Amino acid sequence: MKKVLFFIFAAAIFCSCRGPMGPEGPQGPPGEGMNWKIVDLEITQWDYSGFADNNYFFAKYDVPALTSFVFTDGNVNGYILMTENGQQIQHSLPYVLPIEVVDDQGTAYFYSRTIDFVYGVGFVQIEVRDSDFEYEVNDQLKPDAMNFRIVMTY
Repeated sequence: MKKVLFFIFAAAIFCSCRGPMGPEGPQGPPGEGMNWKIVDLEITQWDYSGFADNNYFFAKYDVPALTSFVFTDGNVNGYILMTENGQQIQHSLPYVLPIEVVDDQGTAYFYSRTIDFVYGVGFVQIEVRDSDFEYEVNDQLKPDAMNFRIVMTY
C-alpha cells in the first residue's frame, strides 16, 4: 500500500510541472521591493573648502532622485570610474590613492589622496582630501577631471 501511495504522490508532482521553463516562459508582473537609480557625474570643476584642519576640494551636485525615502530607507553607493589597461573599471568610494611628488631638487614627497562622497536629501558631494594638508588654490594642486557613478537602491 505504501508503494502505491508513493507512486501516486510522485506521479502527481511530476505531472504538475508543465509549461515552458526559463526565459521563454511567461513573465509575471513586477513585484514589490527593489528599485534603483544610477546617476553618472563628470567633474571638471572643483571648489575649495579651506578650514584649519579640514582642507579639501569638492564638487556638489543636485540629485533630485535622492529623496527623503531613499535617504532614510534606501542605500546609496558611490564609485569612481577609471580606465586601467584600456578597460573601464569602477572603484568603490572611499578610494585611497598613494601619490609621489618630486620637487625641483629631486626630493620625493609621499602622501595619499582620499576620494569620498557625502550625500543628503537631494544632493551628492564628491570630496578629495590629501593627507599632507598642503593645499593652495591653484591649478597645480586641484584634482583633475574625474567620473563618478552614484547608485541608489530602495
